[in-house]
Amino acid sequence: TIGENIKIRRFERYEGILVPYVHAGGTHAVIVNFDADNKVAENPDFIEFGKNIAMQITAVNPQYLAKDDVPAKVIEKEKEILMNQAINEGKPTNIAEKMVAGRLNKFYKENVLIDQPYVKDDKISVGKYVSEESKNLASEIAIKAFTRYEKGEGLEKRDSRSFAEEV
Repeated sequence: TIGENIKIRRFERYEGILVPYVHAGGTHAVIVNFDADNKVAENPDFIEFGKNIAMQITAVNPQYLAKDDVPAKVIEKEKEILMNQAINEGKPTNIAEKMVAGRLNKFYKENVLIDQPYVKDDKISVGKYVSEESKNLASEIAIKAFTRYEKGEGLEKRDSRSFAEEV
């Protein structure tokens, strides 16, 4: 109808209460799926809360919602890398194991949304912010899922071979 060749690279389908957010003229977009009452979803405070969560996702780019969502394969690989780092630093194995546990918690804080420090108040985690807002809105609220889009992600880069090689 519009005469354009449009290709959709990826999409997510959610049902329930959604809060969309588009950042800085379309460079990033986030959709957050919440588990909450429909009445609460109409509350302007909830909409502001949802937007704050979406801005958190835009800014920090978490890979997982909760610790349980991190695949065991990723955790094992991270443990292996951290253990090798500790041993290369000259630490004994028993101390290295304790260091790995501490550094794994840092990995969770960087990659798991619920464990991340909340951007607007870094003294609390996102999980704590969600529970505080649940109390303020007098309703159980939980984040079920989220998707973060970034402009240009998924595009393959051209192979930069020289023209002489092609001829």
